[in-house]
Amino acid sequence: MLQEIIWTLKPLILPPGGLLILALLGFALGKGWFGRFLVFMALLGLWLLSTPLVSSTLAQRAQQGIEPVAASAIRQAEAIVVLGGGLYAGAPEYGGDTVAGELLERLRYAAWLSRSTDLPVIPTGGSGEAYVPEARLAAQVLREEFGVRVAAVEDRSRTTRENALFTAKILKRKRIGPVLLVTHARHMRRALRAFKRAGVEALPAPTLFKAEQRMRFRDLLPDAAALKESSQALHEQLGRLWYRLRNDWKESRGERVQTAT
Repeated sequence: MLQEIIWTLKPLILPPGGLLILALLGFALGKGWFGRFLVFMALLGLWLLSTPLVSSTLAQRAQQGIEPVAASAIRQAEAIVVLGGGLYAGAPEYGGDTVAGELLERLRYAAWLSRSTDLPVIPTGGSGEAYVPEARLAAQVLREEFGVRVAAVEDRSRTTRENALFTAKILKRKRIGPVLLVTHARHMRRALRAFKRAGVEALPAPTLFKAEQRMRFRDLLPDAAALKESSQALHEQLGRLWYRLRNDWKESRGERVQTAT
């Protein structure tokens, strides 16, 4: 139930939803200075978050401290775990559901690593009752399109935390030790924290880094892709804060943080 509430609130907090609500609140307050101020701040925030300059800065901050996979990590790893990232539901050209967007980007890198190391891949991620779980679709793509081995499929999780908890049980059952963890660079810090708390020795293997770029005039102009990037980066910051508060609250109550059993 708590997770459903979070999913409902998320689009009302992250841009553009949160900014639109702020603007509506300003309109509701009428012509007073405070109402006008709220509308102005909402419009200004929408403009700034829509610029490549701000979105690039936020994206780089989200991936701060994350580096490409190290050679030492590759030597230690016994498998590759790739996190879910979205599906293309009812794809007419494929005859049904298939992977899409960020999941496809992650799968491509996981497959490249697998071919380079001969390590098997474990996709993780569910999709609820309405669609085929992401992990099953990912396994199909890995086998049939990329030609790599799939060691297991974790298809029940709905969040990064559940990715970690459910995958930990599979790794323990199959007696698999350290794993390379594949996800986007901006998402890696939160993912590593979740897998560490689940008792998994996860070695970062990030993909899709946001490169630094030279300042150009058009980077100050609004762009739909930049707004999406800003929203994704802020989502990671809020996700890290939520995980930290949740774990600190449980520990303050003397509860043991759940790990794989």
